[in-house]
Amino acid sequence: MSVTTTVVVCLNAVVGVLNLVLLLALARRIADSGHGHGGSAGEAAVTVPENKLADGSPAPAFRVATRQDGVLTGADLPGPAAVGFFSTTCRPCREQAPGFARIASTVPGGRDRVLAVIKGSGQIADDLVELLSPVARVVVEADDANDPTLHPGIGPASEAFGIVRWPSYVEIGADGRIANRESATELFGDSAAELAPQTV
Repeated sequence: MSVTTTVVVCLNAVVGVLNLVLLLALARRIADSGHGHGGSAGEAAVTVPENKLADGSPAPAFRVATRQDGVLTGADLPGPAAVGFFSTTCRPCREQAPGFARIASTVPGGRDRVLAVIKGSGQIADDLVELLSPVARVVVEADDANDPTLHPGIGPASEAFGIVRWPSYVEIGADGRIANRESATELFGDSAAELAPQTV
């Protein structure tokens, strides 16, 4: 081997080692800055947005057209009640909808105390309507009946409730104030007794 070839091979090896050292330093810096993976077992660090209406806010006024029950307003859904918000483009929405339906089926007062709002259209929306209609009054925001340009005074319930996170679960208390819940299983945790039919 000539001296020139030996020098080229050595320089190539030095550049490769330097490249590896720089790459490891960069990886460590990214990990330390919190922009890489966080949590346990390599879960991605994710910031979940908060809905616009904070816990304790009064339940908003709204007017929507349901699939089976006609026009519904906020006055038709007094607390304690629950509202589930689902989007057809959201995989967790589709995965969590059956759990919401199970919980809604146990609510004293039945489907009159539960509203399901579906954002989107098509077969997924139809499947969600079929699943949720037995246990909730269902609104499909993409329906022509909920188009405010066709029906003045009608508007998206998801906007009225300030929903930015899908799925979302909102509990309306007996005092008419809302509480955002992380999952459907948290609905009515403390207030199930309040939902029992009252005797006079």
